[in-house]
Amino acid sequence: MNLEKLTDDQVLTAAKKWADHERAGLHGVLHHLYEVDRRRLYSALKYQSLLAYVVGELKYSEDAAVRRLSAMRLMKEIPEIETKISSGELTLSNLNLAKRLFRNKPHSRSQKAELLKKIENKSAREAQKIVFEISPEMKAPEVGFHHFDDELRQKLEKVRGKMAHKHGDLNLKQLLHKICDEVLEQKPPATSRVNRQVQRRDQFCVNCGSTHALEVDHIRPRAMGGTDAADNLRLLCRSCNQRAAITYFGAKKMNGYMKFGENRR
Repeated sequence: MNLEKLTDDQVLTAAKKWADHERAGLHGVLHHLYEVDRRRLYSALKYQSLLAYVVGELKYSEDAAVRRLSAMRLMKEIPEIETKISSGELTLSNLNLAKRLFRNKPHSRSQKAELLKKIENKSAREAQKIVFEISPEMKAPEVGFHHFDDELRQKLEKVRGKMAHKHGDLNLKQLLHKICDEVLEQKPPATSRVNRQVQRRDQFCVNCGSTHALEVDHIRPRAMGGTDAADNLRLLCRSCNQRAAITYFGAKKMNGYMKFGENRR
């Protein structure tokens, strides 16, 4: 497109015209995405989700796709904002910001509509100020599935799929909470009464204070005549346990039992 021969007025008029077309195009895209979702047409093309379809078939970046899907869902929930989107009074950035707020804090439909009205015709910075006053914790950058590498994202999507029947379609924050809850609620492996006593007594590594990969350790090793009595047992993290073993038996002997680098975190 060569615009060099256009007059200043023609350039300015055309720029406004193209901006109007772009906003109208966004409005049309959002409606069509809703219909694709309603009919599950992405499935007909063998995509696992609407997001995968928008990225794979429509060639949006994942970040751009997430923004459009957030706007589409808000538009269908609150139809009165359609004209605001097509006119540019509500931008994709501000709609996505509002959607984040609604995920973090429960809002009624009327409260959502009121908040959206407040961020009409606001710059991204002005909208952030309004939203952050309501939810200060949102100042931290949002991390979504699309921020991870392909391998980790695929693993998380598989876990989310396994949890979907029980918990519905979880966002990343909700999914991580559920994963943590399930792991923390798991019953610990069967241990002896004395080991349980030591775990209750010490609670964390008695050497460094860590709570990571805790193990019951013999203060005086059994190989050197130590007993299994509670007063000869202590709780150590894996690194400190290995260091204690090296102290007693030497690094050369322990090299065969240790994987170097496994405890870095």
